[in-house]
Amino acid sequence: MIESALSGLRAVVRENVPLSGRTTLRIGGPARYFVEAHDAEALAALLRAGRAAGLPVLALGKGSNLLVPDAGFPGVVFTLAGDFLATRIEAPEVVAGGGVSLMSLAVAAQGAGLSGLENLSGIPSSLGGAVRINAGSYGSELFDILVAADLVSGAGERRTAPASGIPHGYRWTALCDADDIVIGARLRLAPKPPAEIASWMAEVTAKRKNALPKQPNAGSIFKNPPGLFAGKLLEECGLKGRRVGGAEISPVHANVIVNVGGATASDVKSLMEEMKNAVRIRFGVELTAEIRLLG
Repeated sequence: MIESALSGLRAVVRENVPLSGRTTLRIGGPARYFVEAHDAEALAALLRAGRAAGLPVLALGKGSNLLVPDAGFPGVVFTLAGDFLATRIEAPEVVAGGGVSLMSLAVAAQGAGLSGLENLSGIPSSLGGAVRINAGSYGSELFDILVAADLVSGAGERRTAPASGIPHGYRWTALCDADDIVIGARLRLAPKPPAEIASWMAEVTAKRKNALPKQPNAGSIFKNPPGLFAGKLLEECGLKGRRVGGAEISPVHANVIVNVGGATASDVKSLMEEMKNAVRIRFGVELTAEIRLLG
């Protein structure tokens, strides 16, 4: 089915691949199909084949904002490889594939003396995933520097969308509610001495290292409510250290769930419900998940 649709194209297809090792939480059962797509033609063929077969299709970047069910994913999971890992400097702009990590992109920009990615450099995300959710950190958002995004629709049709034409907000864009895959993007940065950029990137790296726990985690579990901080609300509820199975609300950060060993998706979901209920009861605030829950 999927194999035959991609025959002769630049793609690698495997079956029943465990996803736990491909998410930062280290949780998740197997994908029925796991595909590495190396160019736009292969990706378009994959998306068309998945739709024709009635299979759900999931784009997987660095797996940093994702909770995969213990039973796995019954469709096609794919990653962007090959051509999608290229970066091109066209100062003051940078053009990169959707599979490029934010850190490697920031390093390339730093080497070219281009600033704007420093605050985002520590986010363990691919560029495609970062565009999709308007990833942000330390006061910066991806859409602050986005010029345009290259997309492939679920029907396999390719187009380029200007940033101004993509509705977006805090940790959200209209792409979250569509079947478009971000295969690349153009960013506009600002000239700055490479040494200054490197210094700030080092500060951001140190800050993130000290703020987040060392155990496997998916970063912030809930979005910050308007004018508030989810972590502070959760900490005031006394939830640090609360554990269900192998999942624990980190003693380091109350808005982070860590896998202390053998955690399941069910463990994480149970903790998330406790966290939401506690904040709702004490503060009358409804938390919204930042992590993406499959299934």
